[in-house]
Amino acid sequence: MKKVISVLAGLCLTISTTQADVFLGADAEIGVWFPSYSYQSNGTTHDLIGKEQSLFGSLTFEHPIPLIPNLKASFSTVDNDTYKYTKLDYTAYYEILDNNALSIDVGLGATQYESGEYLNQSFSGMLPHLYTNVEIGLPLKGTTLYGDLHYLNILEDEVIDAIAGLRYDINLGLADLGIKAGYRIQKVNLDDFDGLSFKLKTDGYFVGLHLDF
Repeated sequence: MKKVISVLAGLCLTISTTQADVFLGADAEIGVWFPSYSYQSNGTTHDLIGKEQSLFGSLTFEHPIPLIPNLKASFSTVDNDTYKYTKLDYTAYYEILDNNALSIDVGLGATQYESGEYLNQSFSGMLPHLYTNVEIGLPLKGTTLYGDLHYLNILEDEVIDAIAGLRYDINLGLADLGIKAGYRIQKVNLDDFDGLSFKLKTDGYFVGLHLDF
């Protein structure tokens, strides 16, 4: 894992010198997620009843300064009768490519779990993650296929937060308003995390809005 992080960081630093944004930029998004819930215990998967919708959102800041990464902060909430948590992600990333046909970001960050509960036991803590975002421009003007991934795999621990969807952008002059829809999955398989071990899965469709300045 250390070798992967080292190679990724070196690649980011090298390429970022030629791919930095020309202007300052920022974007924000807010969405509603309609998840299903399950957890594994003794090799058996249990389906759960929980909130029918959940909020998520993010803020991103990009700049033209080489070597200094761009920044992204995001949140999501999960709540059902067996487990719940608020997931906060803080990510520093570089643009490897950035054009109308293909955009690729890669980076590193930290994931923080707050107000967590599993079988009525509390947990909280922070973990590292790898980050990548890919956007592909489609022939239909203003339409983009995209994927977003926060990922950790160290020893017995694996955390996946993956998003795939479509976005349609409307130019408003000073900003673009995007309408988004897609699918999101969060898998949290942790061993002895704040004294607890669990295998959780939350997945479902979402809709949202994206504002790009």
